[in-house]
Amino acid sequence: MKKAFFLLFIIFIYSCQTNKTNTTSILPYKTADHYFVKNDQINEFVEKVITSQVEFNQFFGEAAFMGKSGKPTPIDFSKENVIALIHPKTDKAVEISPVKLETIQTGETIYHYQVKVGEKRSFDVIPKLIIVVHKNVEKITFKKE
Repeated sequence: MKKAFFLLFIIFIYSCQTNKTNTTSILPYKTADHYFVKNDQINEFVEKVITSQVEFNQFFGEAAFMGKSGKPTPIDFSKENVIALIHPKTDKAVEISPVKLETIQTGETIYHYQVKVGEKRSFDVIPKLIIVVHKNVEKITFKKE
């Protein structure tokens, strides 16, 4: 009986060990709201890491609304970088969505995102997605899914 219990205990301990071969880690981020794209002459899809307020202001302006939830998301470029995805001007309903931001075993950071194109509208828009990440996230491989 003691041998069976000991064997079950060893099997349990062995099965609880973590798998160290998969060192992918998901990185945190937050979306930045209430900004608009300044340049309406963007002709191709933009995937960009922005590291300073000056560079950010070249692409985006604040689009504040009334009320507390209408303020633009604050970005502290001394601690944070921005990852921006900008679609060219379109008359279609376009939704750009983050899937995940991960660092893989080689140390490479990959940003997975989706773009869904819907029906035609009676007006033009410049779809964009802005996420805010930690300052140490600078080199990104973009992967559209």
